[in-house]
Amino acid sequence: MSHEAIIGLVCFIIMISMVLVGIPIFISMGVMAFIGFWLIGGPEVALNYFTTGPYNIVAQFSFAVLPMFLLMGVLAGESGVGEGAYDTARKWLGRLRGGLLMATIGGNALFGACCGVSIAGNVIFGKLALPELQKYGYDRRLSLGCITAAGALSSLIPPSMGILIFSILTNVSVGRALVSGIVPGLITALVYCVLIFVIGVLRPARIPAAELKITWAERLGSLKLILPILGLFFLVIGGMFFGVFPATVAGAIGSFGVLIYAIARRMEPRRIGKCFWDSAVMNAQFFPIIVSGFLFSRFVALSGLAQNFADLITRVNLPPFAVFWLVVVFYIFCGCVMDLPSILIITIPIVFPLLTSLGFDPYVIVITLVFMGEIAGLTPPIGMNVFAVSALLRIPPDEIFRGVLPFFIADVILVALFSAVPVLVTFLPNLLY
Repeated sequence: MSHEAIIGLVCFIIMISMVLVGIPIFISMGVMAFIGFWLIGGPEVALNYFTTGPYNIVAQFSFAVLPMFLLMGVLAGESGVGEGAYDTARKWLGRLRGGLLMATIGGNALFGACCGVSIAGNVIFGKLALPELQKYGYDRRLSLGCITAAGALSSLIPPSMGILIFSILTNVSVGRALVSGIVPGLITALVYCVLIFVIGVLRPARIPAAELKITWAERLGSLKLILPILGLFFLVIGGMFFGVFPATVAGAIGSFGVLIYAIARRMEPRRIGKCFWDSAVMNAQFFPIIVSGFLFSRFVALSGLAQNFADLITRVNLPPFAVFWLVVVFYIFCGCVMDLPSILIITIPIVFPLLTSLGFDPYVIVITLVFMGEIAGLTPPIGMNVFAVSALLRIPPDEIFRGVLPFFIADVILVALFSAVPVLVTFLPNLLY
């Protein structure tokens, strides 16, 4: 390993240690990037990167995609889109054994098509679905596990914030990356439903027989509730696919569409203003992390750390899938103490070039690592997503951990499936693009 690569490795380890002891991530990455540039190129290189770098990073037009999609997600969460998705799924699936849990999954999948943030789905469906599930006698732990795990669908189904951040950091096509998540997202939702069906067969006491009485007129009438979601999805994704507008404009078009829907539903101006404020605050939290992440990524590239790792793996003849699963284990560890954007920004500078050099498709890497970063937040005993849901619903986290375990195991199997059968990820974007 070269002298520069050793500097890169030491700085990376110190940066991770700083994050673990509670120092903000953007400070940890920024400080170690500055020190790394100084050690490799001297003070002139370090000062040059840190004086012109931040402006050059945020001045890129591609960054406009993030605030617009964030605004779209916040507006969707406040305008009643989630309630409509859940009500439609409940009326179509409620009569099945486990139908209310399946409705939670289906509602999350529909809501993910206009939100992209898993915790938003957790909050909305925790409030909507949990009282309904308890009313009909569903096992409380399983219900909490399903609500928490189903939020991960928003990380796959576009417009996923995780996929957007990954695409911006790696310069892969945003539109193609978003489309790559559709089939894996649908497969994941289907696997969750099958898992609930199997649990209902093996442990019928945890999932009572259906008692909902819903007419066909009610079912058909409920379809109008998801028209805004489908319209928004095809507007945003269809517009990108047919070349009507690029991904950076798609977020603005989607935000405008949800805003019109919110006004049509007579949403209070004060609530609409709060949505704009909340999205601005979220952007203010994201961009310091992204800027420091870009600077740290450039430092890692300058040090040649990723290439040195790739050369080392080549010399020891470690199989590519063994390397991939080492990355998966590392992501599970990171998910115990960090959220998805932080995991991606910290690890991408090393992990992405390493895996692409081993022959993995870039878009398969995007989908599997975003999904893995999301489900790592379910990891017992200190998964960040579980503790977030626990705090929001004021429920002991150990109840959620016990209920989420079957879904966590299913998720890890799905990650293995998507990496071993890449056509599941690449089929649709190859067909459309």
